[in-house]
Amino acid sequence: MNTTMKLVLAITMLVMIACGQSKKEEETTAKDVKEELQDVVDASRAYTSEAIDDLNAEINKMKESVKNEMEKAGKEYDALSDELKSNYKNQKAELENQQRKLEKKIEEYNQAGEDKKAELKEEAEQLKSALDKSIDTFQKEMADETKE
Repeated sequence: MNTTMKLVLAITMLVMIACGQSKKEEETTAKDVKEELQDVVDASRAYTSEAIDDLNAEINKMKESVKNEMEKAGKEYDALSDELKSNYKNQKAELENQQRKLEKKIEEYNQAGEDKKAELKEEAEQLKSALDKSIDTFQKEMADETKE
């Protein structure tokens, strides 16, 4: 269930509870409902802010991980002989292309509204997964070539 739907359900439940707990001798006033609703809005904002902060932290960790893996693969590539470098030139270029796509998706994530962030995070994770697999394959192939 997406974050927006969770918030709507939480707000609805809190409003229903607030209206149903009127066991005072007096009637519930509009002021009472307004105060309860403001509490719900404040709690929803805090929850949303925390959820977005968690997503942002995950995206930043993903970005740093990709940067480190690409640097490692780049160093391994640079250590190859000129002949082997020419063999892996296209694969290295494809890795860099995948990295650019992931960085573009992360940029879209950073500019997106709260309701789109979860969807874009999922897409970024898929791109990162594909890039990780490509980096692993690239590194294994280079290692195999240098052993021969």
